[in-house]
Amino acid sequence: MEIEGFTKVFESEFARCYVAPERGIVLCNMKVGYVPILNFKETFQVLAEEVMKGGFTKFVFDKSSLKTFHQPSMKWYFTEWKTKMLEYGLHKHFKVLPEIDWFKKSVEAARKPLLKQFPDEVLSKLRIEYFDTVQQAIDAE
Repeated sequence: MEIEGFTKVFESEFARCYVAPERGIVLCNMKVGYVPILNFKETFQVLAEEVMKGGFTKFVFDKSSLKTFHQPSMKWYFTEWKTKMLEYGLHKHFKVLPEIDWFKKSVEAARKPLLKQFPDEVLSKLRIEYFDTVQQAIDAE
């Protein structure tokens, strides 16, 4: 998967990560149906290093290949990684989910209690949206 205007910064058997610094976008494309939490965190550490360089405001998270909703990974991503990246200006989180109804329902079910636990001052700074395609997420302002 190559994306015009993006540079690949990391690839493993689980994910591909890209950046478009001039557009302020970091993109993560999950390649497989399930990502073990240690590999998930490794991928997001690479992304964090890119975000900490500065100038990134949008994260496109392509989960369309996932077949398993792993709650501990997603909770860590939401409560720890996303909060830390907000400190560096990353506030738009645009996601592409798999075309699996139960996966989408799992996301919504897990998201509701997390949102209730999250401080309003953090939530008010985040913009979280869902898109049908990666290109739609990239093009969205």
